[in-house]
Amino acid sequence: MRVVGFYRVSTDAQVESGLGLEAQRSAVEAYCLTQGYELVAHFTEGGVSGKTPLTDRKELLRALASVKTLEADALVVAKLDRLSRDPLTQMTAERVLAKAGARVVSVAGEGTEGEDPAQVLLRRIMGAVAEAEASFTGARVKEALRAKKARGERLGRPPFGFQLRPGGGGLTPDKHFPEALRVMELRDQGLTYKSIGQETGFTQNKVFRIVSRWGDASSLLEKAQGYE
Repeated sequence: MRVVGFYRVSTDAQVESGLGLEAQRSAVEAYCLTQGYELVAHFTEGGVSGKTPLTDRKELLRALASVKTLEADALVVAKLDRLSRDPLTQMTAERVLAKAGARVVSVAGEGTEGEDPAQVLLRRIMGAVAEAEASFTGARVKEALRAKKARGERLGRPPFGFQLRPGGGGLTPDKHFPEALRVMELRDQGLTYKSIGQETGFTQNKVFRIVSRWGDASSLLEKAQGYE
């Protein structure tokens, strides 16, 4: 049985740490080994919410297409919520796979062992649970942010190259500041995001975020000297 592996994490922090993606890939590879499946391709989607519409899920769409072009029998995920937290997207993906003579397989089971009514019902229940969990998490985060704002606390993570001062009194440059400055200096020299990434070891997405935040090196230095 030929299969395609698919992995997703929703935050940039998970992408940069690699822990969430590595755990999923390890789980899928171990499962395929025990089942005797041939893993013919891998697709990774980083920093993408599980509630994102299918039309905006470029890597998932590529994975679905590869199942057909590679004549694979299944798309394997560590858990169904890695495929999507939106029931409609999940069902659409299943139908696309079915047209290619394939199916989705979850390492965790979750009703993907077959197509009998009980298994399909279990998949739908798991999809609804994943959607509810995403909604509950979103509501908790919003409430926490409102509480922090009411207390006058800073919202969000400090920009790369800075850290919170002790006691929460503004920001100050940290040990990564020279790296952020190097990115901006290279950008000022006209290097592309790709070239800067190769020079610094950062992903193009990270380079883009740093450049978008500061614009040029002088702005970064100015903020470092008087950031409050």
